[in-house]
Parts: sequence; C-alpha cells; structure tokens
Amino acid sequence: MKRICIYVTYDPENIADNYIGGLLHELRKAVACLVVVCNYEYILAGIENIQPYADKIYYRSNMGFDAGAYKDAICNYIGWNEIDRYDELLLINDSFYGPLHPFENMFHVMEKVNTDYWGMTRSPAGKSGNGDIYSEHVQSYFIAFRKKILQSNGFRQFWTKMEYPKSYVQAVASFELSINNYLEGRGFIGTAFMDICPFQCTVMENENPYMLYPLELIRDAEIPVFKRKSLSIGNKGFKNALDALRFIENERFYDVNLIINHLMRINKLTKDREVINFSALDKFYIEHSRIFFYGAGLCAKNLAEYFKYRGWIFESFLVTNVENQSENCTAFEEAEISGTDGIIIAVLDETAVLEILEIVRNRLNKSQIFCLDKDI
Repeated sequence: MKRICIYVTYDPENIADNYIGGLLHELRKAVACLVVVCNYEYILAGIENIQPYADKIYYRSNMGFDAGAYKDAICNYIGWNEIDRYDELLLINDSFYGPLHPFENMFHVMEKVNTDYWGMTRSPAGKSGNGDIYSEHVQSYFIAFRKKILQSNGFRQFWTKMEYPKSYVQAVASFELSINNYLEGRGFIGTAFMDICPFQCTVMENENPYMLYPLELIRDAEIPVFKRKSLSIGNKGFKNALDALRFIENERFYDVNLIINHLMRINKLTKDREVINFSALDKFYIEHSRIFFYGAGLCAKNLAEYFKYRGWIFESFLVTNVENQSENCTAFEEAEISGTDGIIIAVLDETAVLEILEIVRNRLNKSQIFCLDKDI
C-alpha cells in the first residue's frame, strides 16, 4: 500500500529526542510520505532525529494536543487532494518507543486483513473517571485509515467540524472515541493488530491493554511499541511494564537506554502526578543510608517493584495505623529513623500527601523527605 503518515510530537523543552530518530528511520521503510508536526514553535535540539526522514516538518502551538495537530495537518497543511493520492493515512503520536519488532512485519500482516481502519490495540468498553460510558474502540496512538474512508465525505466533515480539544480528556473523547463511533455508525469496520495475534490475555471492561499487559503484547503478540504511560507509578500494570522493560533489555532488540534517557529527562519536567522523577529519585536513594516508604497501597507496592528492578533495597512500609495492614509494615511513630535515613511518601492522593507531610515534618528534616508527585 502507498501510505502517508502524520507523526505528531510534543516536548516541553523543544527537543526531538533520540528515540524519535530510530522510530522514524524504521517507519520510513513502510510509508511513501512522512509529515512530522511539532507541537512547539521550533526544534531547539535534535533536528537530526527528524529532518533526514520527514518530507515536511510543520510547527504549531500545542492547541488541541495531537488531535488538533492532526486536524491542522489534514485540513490546512497537506490538504485532501494530496491525501487522496494514497491508499492509507497513518496518524501516530510520540507516546511510545520502538520499533521493538519491525514495523514492516505488522504492515505485512494488516495488508491482508479486510478492514477499513485499524490500530495496534483495542480498548474494551468502560466508564471514564467522570462517569461517562464509552464503547469498545481501536486506540488512536497509532491508527490507520484506508482509501474507502479517505474518500468519504463523512470523514472529511469529521475533521472540518472537530473543535480543538482543551484538555487531554477532551482529546480522547473528541478524537479517539468519536472517530470510532463516527466510522462504525457509518458501516466502516475497525480492527486491531492485537485482535489477530496470539494475545492470550482477557482484557476486561475498563481495562487498557497496553497499561496492564505490555509484556504479553510485546512478547506474544509482537506489538512493536512500548507505551511510555505504562510506567506510571499509579498503574495497576506497573510490574508488568517493568517485566516488559526487562524482556526488551534481555532480548536486545531495542536499546533500552533510549527509553531510560528520555524518561530521565522528561520526568523532571512533567506535571503528571503519576510519573516518577527518576533523576531525583536516584539522587535521593544515593544520599540516604536507608529508605522507607510511607504508604502501603498500590503506589508503594509499585515503588517496591521499581526498587527490585534497580537492585535497590528499602527497609519497610510506614503507615499511620498498622492495623489491617500487610506484613513488612511499621507504624511511623514506632519506627527508628536516623538523620541519615530517607522517607519516600508513596501515595498520590493530594490530601493524603499533605496529611503525611504534616506528620513526618515533626521528626525529619526537609532533605530526608521525597514526594513522588510534588516538591517539598
């Protein structure tokens, strides 16, 4: 198939990171035209990771996130007359690393599938955080539309009428969910690569496959990407994501340093409360003789898995009330903590964080306290 691809990237420091260069190099083997849209006004560093592979590079503000970038690229930069020359339109964002397996393998498989649009993974139906019900859908971080859709007036009207989302939640609703509903409502068929691969996990309602099962997707279904968000510390599949990272490293089919170096850089800048500041955590661990976790819930247990992944040790989980807690929990008031020890507040709920800070500040110096989600 003759494909045109729109790749959207955003970076808070205006840097085109090294992992993008490797990804675009491999992607270029499968597409006839590659358009890169940077959701920032200029590239401060890393132009060499984009320029050799892109036919066109466009710069814009981050208005509307990746959905807004797709809209501008399709309607204003490229135009329908140009898009009409291709058999398939790919819309891809920079939320993943890869390829872990050759992109060409996936394209070869999907070319044989009778479908109108497709992606890598499919989300089952569920309910959003604000209570809205959503239906099963192909996920949009990597999504392809074929000729039948590209030539339909409805698809063109969708992009013309779509308003620029004002938040990430709106972006998911107005693009990922809406485009699936819109196309299926008009009789178009959507398929996911994971649907036809040996992926044995049963994904239940309200579960996101790449958040909970990245290891199985990469190892068994040969999904060629690793989603960055799966390493969120509040993710129920965090341990599985670490196992996937180990698998990638052990198999040596992708340079894990590209992942680690990117995470080290962006996590110190992000305002995403669920993303660990790996650089600061490394420094905190080195500077203290013993480490305790304040908290014993999902976040603390995920942090314990990260320590295991790094070969680090921690003393115990600290809690305010030790009743009904699992083993290896110590009441904070009874814990023997010296001036060279450190405590990581391993919860994400802001109210709980403030309450814990109020407790620990009576016994510890500021330098002994590390919060996962905010500055002390």
